Amino acid sequence: MAMNTSTTTTAAVRAQTTRYPGWRAHGQTDPSWWIDGHLGGRSLAELLRQRDIGSLFRFLKSRGWSQAAIAAATGTTENQVRAVIQGRQRVTSYDVLERIAERLDIPRGLMGLAYEK
Repeated sequence: MAMNTSTTTTAAVRAQTTRYPGWRAHGQTDPSWWIDGHLGGRSLAELLRQRDIGSLFRFLKSRGWSQAAIAAATGTTENQVRAVIQGRQRVTSYDVLERIAERLDIPRGLMGLAYEK
């Protein structure tokens, strides 16, 4: 039975959840990461203020997330995740930044995004 991309991504997320018990996909991250987390000696809160999504994705990878899991959680493709991590693509679209913040449960203010009324 052939698997489509959606089924493959869902299977990857399930595999990650099993392999890393503290890991939860689809916006159920550890809220303390965004304030207390560090990547390469830099505060994750500062990286979020700079909207450095490449570093955010690298931070998630350091926590055991696969590129497939990051893509599934943020509504992007694995190719886009790879390009952002490698610095070949920057996330500048406000809509995409909002979606990433929402799906990863990052407080909007940390990324300089307006709160909705």
